[in-house]
Amino acid sequence: MHKYLLFVFFFLILMGVSCSQKKEPEVNKLSFYPNDDAPLALLMREMFKDMEDMRNAIENGDEIRSYLKKHGELLHAKPTNPEVKTTTFELMGNAYLESLKILEESPQALLKDNYRLVVQTCLACHQQYCPGPIKRINLLNKEAA
Repeated sequence: MHKYLLFVFFFLILMGVSCSQKKEPEVNKLSFYPNDDAPLALLMREMFKDMEDMRNAIENGDEIRSYLKKHGELLHAKPTNPEVKTTTFELMGNAYLESLKILEESPQALLKDNYRLVVQTCLACHQQYCPGPIKRINLLNKEAA
């Protein structure tokens, strides 16, 4: 199981290094969020909050709830820029969902490590498609106060 997690992690890192997309998204200067109300952007904001909830549950020794179905919508939600929905996006999205599934099925002893793996899959994808939230995603790696 541990070898599988390392394989997924290194696969995502390799994908991040080998694939790059240079096109800059248009930014709405009047909005706090540059990707306003696109369904994928809205879902990603909810996913961040869900990840905070998972982190807090893990730190408190509570059971984490399942987000797999909700987060699975990332493969179908309409993005701000339709060109984002490439084969690489689908592969990275599926890798994220697989790491989330592993987290949700983890024994207590592996929850923190598997949570970090989920965060790393988020970062790997955002390095390719939408780097704006990377700073915020990195906050998920910090222990709650």
